[in-house]
Amino acid sequence: MGKYKNLLVNVGIFGLSAVATKLMAFILMPLYTLYLSTEEYGIMDMATIMVTTLFPVLTLLISEGMLRFTLDDKSKAAFYITETMLVMLASCVLLAIILPVFDLPIFGGLGRYKIWFLLSYAALCFPSVMGTVARAMDQMKLIAYASILSALIMGVLAYALIAGMNLGLMGYFYSYIVGNGSAILVYLFAGKQYQFIDFTVWRNNASLRRQLWRYSLPLAPNSLCNQIQTTVSRFIIIGVLGISASGLYAAASKIPNLLNVLQQIVQQAWQLSAFQEFKSSGLKHFYDVIWRVYQALMSVGSALVIALSPFIAKVLMQRQFYSAWPLISILVLAFYLSAINNFLGTIYQAYMRTKPLLVATVVGAAACLAFTAILVHDWGISAAAFGVFVGSLVIFVVRVIDVRRLMAINMRPIPTAITMMLLTVQSLVTSNQCSHYLFWSSICLLLITFVQCYELKPLITLLFTKRKYTA
Repeated sequence: MGKYKNLLVNVGIFGLSAVATKLMAFILMPLYTLYLSTEEYGIMDMATIMVTTLFPVLTLLISEGMLRFTLDDKSKAAFYITETMLVMLASCVLLAIILPVFDLPIFGGLGRYKIWFLLSYAALCFPSVMGTVARAMDQMKLIAYASILSALIMGVLAYALIAGMNLGLMGYFYSYIVGNGSAILVYLFAGKQYQFIDFTVWRNNASLRRQLWRYSLPLAPNSLCNQIQTTVSRFIIIGVLGISASGLYAAASKIPNLLNVLQQIVQQAWQLSAFQEFKSSGLKHFYDVIWRVYQALMSVGSALVIALSPFIAKVLMQRQFYSAWPLISILVLAFYLSAINNFLGTIYQAYMRTKPLLVATVVGAAACLAFTAILVHDWGISAAAFGVFVGSLVIFVVRVIDVRRLMAINMRPIPTAITMMLLTVQSLVTSNQCSHYLFWSSICLLLITFVQCYELKPLITLLFTKRKYTA
């Protein structure tokens, strides 16, 4: 039971971190939608999207390779961490060079805030990489401390600068940069991560460098294609419907991010355990057990958010932003499929087979963009929401078929298919606001909960009786 205990401990630590950071975004959302115009909100969202899009492009996700190889052999940690930090520093220099590109109209006015965007990139991405170092070097508690501090500082500053001093979008940038940047100090001084930097070791390990980059390089375009489904869809919306329409779509997208809190907690803990337990016995059984728990959490969480979406939107989406709430249920359905895809993607990373990840993601991104571009004139911003769903569905189909080459996980096809069908019905009924849609949405939620409780019954028995469980 040691592997399950370690997983639960990691879930708890990542949970504290996520509650501090992700939920702070939702606490601040009414502030943003009340004090910012749709145009300002659109620029704010574009800045956030571009940071998350450029991070894998400029760093080539070397931090993911660092995590995988450091967990495999900590004696070489100094090389992997030094290489990662140098790449992160180089990414900031590259971004500074290409800043004039953001003056183009396609970026919706972000060019007026170029320097603040660069600082936002550094303030978010350095703590992210340093958090990955903490995961690799067993500094798990440090992640929670850094996240809680940065979230508190950002929240206090946001309300003081935006509501108190009426600084608008600049108030957002100030609070974002100072809040996220404070986590760097925690990792440097409390975690003493500077001690992991060793340039002598870094210069004399060319073979390790080739191995690290061979693993990491396919992850960068894979992550980029995932981002393309969101980023390029926003560009299409801006080009056809304008920056205000992008702001409405961005506001609707924030609600499904409630689920990202849950998903990222479980995904990060699951990824860490998958890497740590890769060489242990009973690997397939471990994966089968975690699949049931993961599937239950994601499906019930998704159904719950869809059922509550009209009420959540009334609190978080102020003024004209509320009109976009019907998109939430489609975006939640897309999130559910994306969460399953991430689970399957971890298997490829555990086996160090990262190239196949890219193939499915490219096909899915192409499907998403084609769907959005073709229908945006007729469907408006709804085309982007359905486009993300179509892209996630394509990736899911490809990975379910392909991953069996590495490990034949028992994905429980019948309960999983029933759950997906119920979620789809719930999403369509809610987004179209059919007659008595709240009632039917609640029925779907109850049925999904029943199916997943039935699926988890053997695991609950295992915990209380300590009998051997067979998936």
